[in-house]
Amino acid sequence: MMRNISKTLCGVLVAAALAVPSIAIAQADLTPAIQAYNAGQFDRAAAYMHDFIAQSGATAERAKAEFYLGQTLEKMGLYQSALYTYANILKEGPAHPHYVQAVEGIVDVSEALDDDLFVPSLFDKEYNDEFQRLRPEYLQKVNYMVGMVSYRAGRLEDAEAFLGVVPPENSYYARARYLLGIVSIAKGQQGGNLEGASQEALGYFNEVLSLQNSLKLTYLELNDLRDLSRLGMARTYYGLGDYANAVKFYEAVPRFSPHWDQALFENGWARFFNDDYGGALGTLQALHAPQFEGAFAPESWTLKSTIYYTACLYDEAKDALGKYTQNYTTVPARVQPLLDEGREFAYYWGLISQASQRTKLPRAVYNYLAGNKRVSGFQRYINQLESEKSKLMASGPLKNSALQAEMIQVIDQQKNILENVAGKFIRARLEDAVATIRHFDAQAEIIKFETAKAEKERLERGAEFEARLASQTLERPVIPAEDYEYWNFQNEFWLDEIGYYQFTLKNACAQPEQE
Repeated sequence: MMRNISKTLCGVLVAAALAVPSIAIAQADLTPAIQAYNAGQFDRAAAYMHDFIAQSGATAERAKAEFYLGQTLEKMGLYQSALYTYANILKEGPAHPHYVQAVEGIVDVSEALDDDLFVPSLFDKEYNDEFQRLRPEYLQKVNYMVGMVSYRAGRLEDAEAFLGVVPPENSYYARARYLLGIVSIAKGQQGGNLEGASQEALGYFNEVLSLQNSLKLTYLELNDLRDLSRLGMARTYYGLGDYANAVKFYEAVPRFSPHWDQALFENGWARFFNDDYGGALGTLQALHAPQFEGAFAPESWTLKSTIYYTACLYDEAKDALGKYTQNYTTVPARVQPLLDEGREFAYYWGLISQASQRTKLPRAVYNYLAGNKRVSGFQRYINQLESEKSKLMASGPLKNSALQAEMIQVIDQQKNILENVAGKFIRARLEDAVATIRHFDAQAEIIKFETAKAEKERLERGAEFEARLASQTLERPVIPAEDYEYWNFQNEFWLDEIGYYQFTLKNACAQPEQE
């Protein structure tokens, strides 16, 4: 059955209080819970509610207590415990009198937990017509989450439909517009209409760049999404073969943004295909600065060697390949045994989370994993679970209570699941790293062979290589604006210069008439 995400139904409001008023629950057995709640003693109130739920049958009072227990746990900052309580209501189905309110509670705690995995998957599974009763702000957030899961599952039409109804007045709007740009590219690649899809994606990315936060509305993660949109525009232009515009947007990614190193590397390729060999080498010079030492960037060295090879500067090409070999060729030998051991997924999470295990990974591979946004999200969630468990253990009124025992079990189970999910992700990334290095090992061998072949042919032709280089003049790079100053690089990397390097490059290749 088609999921109803009609905008006309988004305006239905839920007429229910979200705080527990003193008259919300009149059952005598709940009097201690009500009194404790109104006195701000939320841990006592939660314990009383939990006991009441355990002793009651399927009554209206029990249903109220279930929902208000979730509310109380949320107020205590026990977000995983609140999520568990709300999720139980969701699983009971729309017949539960607080079903819609529980959905809204799940949205709130998912934001507190920074969970973009479990809650979105739960909503994708449970989405039904009853969700149209959510207040618009919440319905639109749920639509975004379901759209995100749909995209990850490859259901692009569903993703587009759900993301497209998130309006500009919702704090998730920037997220939705950026992801719509990604979905457009994916649809274009599937359908063969890359040109039209690319133009559509550029429109979405450009819209994110135009958004501004205000006193009335703050778009979540807007600064990061703006950087990602610049990358998205650069990649889209690159895919269209418009390398000049690709360079423009790669260079628009702010210096020292979390995405700046990726922009530097990809800009190297864009400049190379735009016949700007000096500019390409300049971006790689920044990427190879000491400040990026330990970065996982094997392709940057094969690109550097390719640029030198294209300019017939074979010694420099071989030197770049030597740096690649020095930094990366031992990676598969160190990582593959870890993959062959048949470990459980949690073991691979330990390679990142446990200081004693990190040395098993090459430094570049560890940085490659630890810097991943999904991995950082896993770590934040796990830290939140550990903090919540400590808070439960420290609560005097909850000590040795049934609620404490149940919620600690819930947290331990969630942490175990999360560590396994994270470990599975880490293992897949390790497999990708090994495959990447092996691929570039093969590329490096090809470049070595072609370089040796070209050197041999040059010697056989007796080309005046040295004379050709000596006849060329290296001029100072063009200064892009009056507020720039030129400094000759002297093997010192200054922080305010990184990212602004520009090579001037001689070309040792014989011209056609010389051939």
